[in-house]
Amino acid sequence: MERERISIMPQFAERVELARAYYDKFYSKTSNRLVFCGINPRQSGSGKTGLPFIDFNGINQLMSGKYKDVQERSAQFMLSIINKYEIGEFQNAVYMTNLSWYGFRRDGKNMNYYNLPRAIRDLFIESFIEEMKIVQPTAIVPLSGEVERKLKKLAADDQLDFPIAERLPHPFNCSFPTNVEKARERYHKCIEQHTGLQI
Repeated sequence: MERERISIMPQFAERVELARAYYDKFYSKTSNRLVFCGINPRQSGSGKTGLPFIDFNGINQLMSGKYKDVQERSAQFMLSIINKYEIGEFQNAVYMTNLSWYGFRRDGKNMNYYNLPRAIRDLFIESFIEEMKIVQPTAIVPLSGEVERKLKKLAADDQLDFPIAERLPHPFNCSFPTNVEKARERYHKCIEQHTGLQI
């Protein structure tokens, strides 16, 4: 990707131990989970922690961490959803990921997965498909129109053999004060419908 001036956000290599600790704590137990699926990490939230939709403020709360209390809007909205349940209860029922595990930059600026050259996109999609085979989701909830289109295309091409649930608005859009209450209702309703988990 060097020729296209594209690089992977450096924090991912630096947060391997944090990611391992998080997944060991919350996802070592086999369970049938609903999957919330975004596009890719961005610089300010999961781009720093290496964990989808989790910022350092969330890490401090969920894992008793001692990181600088950095917050990001999407992650704070997701934390408000998670905090309605007991710690670990949400993770037993819901798995959060992205089409691409990695975040990208071009010339130092955030770059979305779908703007990558196709050959590179295909590599990350292969990884996502393998991840879903491991997770065995009860359903996958797209968190943007772009994700919804890609998931439905993968399903139509027989590359993804799991139900695609109704799309939910992206957590960043949900985080605005005028949207947050109704968005939380939609997220909790989706969780209850697909997992039986109740607040």
